[in-house]
Amino acid sequence: MLSGRMPSSARSRFTAVVTAAFAALAIAACGEEGIQLSEDDPNYAGAELFSQNCSGCHTLSVAGTQGSAEDANGREYVDGPNFDQRIVERDQVLYAIANGGFSSGPMPQDILVGDDAEKVADFLAEYSGSDVDQNAPEPASPSPTGADEDDGGGSSPGD
Repeated sequence: MLSGRMPSSARSRFTAVVTAAFAALAIAACGEEGIQLSEDDPNYAGAELFSQNCSGCHTLSVAGTQGSAEDANGREYVDGPNFDQRIVERDQVLYAIANGGFSSGPMPQDILVGDDAEKVADFLAEYSGSDVDQNAPEPASPSPTGADEDDGGGSSPGD
């Protein structure tokens, strides 16, 4: 007599394959945003290089990376700047790449060189600082000592 049911060994294999496929999809999607630029964007190659070489220590949403600490008290030695929260210029990026950052941190010198370094610098200069309010007023700088003080003499030079 034929039944519409699979034999138990075939059913077990099928269940295992389906379970493994769902697990693989869940793992692939977990924490991976991917690059948020179209492939025809002139900075796409820089975003790829950034994602491949810098994602372990730096955060930048447009590159799909989350390497910086979210909580300042939870920082580790290897956490680099969050480039969603910091605006950087091209020359600053090239300096940091060539010199291993700006401090004695763990960033390797010359992690990228030549055209690759240039592509990452162009990409960061274009896309860093997405969380920074660029219209916020600059903090007031104190005047140099004595600049706002009355000279007390009652007359100004040239009177």
